[in-house]
Amino acid sequence: MIVSVVGVALVCSVVVILSESGYVHSVSEEVSSPENMPKGQVTLPALTSHEEAIDLADSFIKGTLGDEFFQNRFTFIRVDERPDLSDTWFVVYQYLSNGYTVEMKIAVNAGRIPEDRPRIHVELSFVILEPLEILISEEKAMIIAQENGLKPPYIKLTLSCELEFHRICWIVVKEDAELGELKGLAIDAENGAVLASWINWF
Repeated sequence: MIVSVVGVALVCSVVVILSESGYVHSVSEEVSSPENMPKGQVTLPALTSHEEAIDLADSFIKGTLGDEFFQNRFTFIRVDERPDLSDTWFVVYQYLSNGYTVEMKIAVNAGRIPEDRPRIHVELSFVILEPLEILISEEKAMIIAQENGLKPPYIKLTLSCELEFHRICWIVVKEDAELGELKGLAIDAENGAVLASWINWF
């Protein structure tokens, strides 16, 4: 099923991230402020090092995808901290499949939180939630794009782990799309399904 998305891919991504960021910001204020804590609520202290966040992210991926899959596919790269999300750290990995690589990020709540609240923000994590392989080549993705009405030439064709789907996608964007014309597609990199499309409205 094709999901229609208004706007260009980059704009869509920013809207989603900003929307989710607002949610996280409100959560951070709620759990960080002592006056907002319910009386008797047991809280966990804030993380003190990136190593703690990495251990939590590693454990989440292993628990979700399996230890062997993690060892064979994921390589740690860095930890990102964003000024607009002070209590959320992103543990960044490189994911490898069939010669292709794609960046994945696990969002870790590094602030003080209630004991029963998970440290991993799944809804903000750019990561797959089941074992997936990259089986659709760049060339095949371009053919699928043309078969679904996206005319070349293409200004961009990149691999991305999309936040809203938690799947690996080829993002194919048409160069110089006219007003009202199909601008881009998100194509599942494992099965070739079109997960999203968007029209050029600008």
